[in-house]
Amino acid sequence: MKIKNIIFFVLAIGISFLGATWRWGDSAHSIGLVKANGGEAKHPSFLESGKDSYTLIATARVIPPYRGDARVKLEGEPEMDYKLYASGPIVNLGVHHWPVFKDDTFYDLNPRDRIALWVVMKPPAIDPVCGMAYQSGFSKYTYKGKDYFFCSEGCMNSFRTAPEKYKDLDGVRGKYTLAFYDTKTEKSVLRVPVIFKGKGDMKDAGEHHH
Repeated sequence: MKIKNIIFFVLAIGISFLGATWRWGDSAHSIGLVKANGGEAKHPSFLESGKDSYTLIATARVIPPYRGDARVKLEGEPEMDYKLYASGPIVNLGVHHWPVFKDDTFYDLNPRDRIALWVVMKPPAIDPVCGMAYQSGFSKYTYKGKDYFFCSEGCMNSFRTAPEKYKDLDGVRGKYTLAFYDTKTEKSVLRVPVIFKGKGDMKDAGEHHH
């Protein structure tokens, strides 16, 4: 077995151990390819709507001839807070090239490099009646120990009238994209679909959930 394969095996064990000892609000894993003409993920990552936080682990291989720097950003509406963390080797023996990750950008990506990125996402609260993302001035109403936020008295009153109808609609839903852009050309080199679904919809996406 080659030394670089041993390094990746140790790195995978480290990630698995960390995942087992730290519990996120929800998590998923995506595998993709970084390509000069537009990379792609193996499959979308599905996450259950309504959680306070999420973690996506995105791993990818750089396909020749791509070489350069790639800026990473999470795209979608409504905007959500997120932080990016890159995983490097647990023990760097100097036998494999490791790109530098700083300020949401991978620097000096080389053909056949492998990268691992942790995306920690904090979605905004959603008005469960009208679907508007939280803004300053929203009103709060607590139901069964959980806080819900509303843009108007009308929405709050609708919730009070039929809380069971709306109680699971306060989370972000829809498609987001973890996008990698070459910093020189601004062209996409990898796009990872991240799809938020309601509890009832997750059964169809279970095979890709973790």
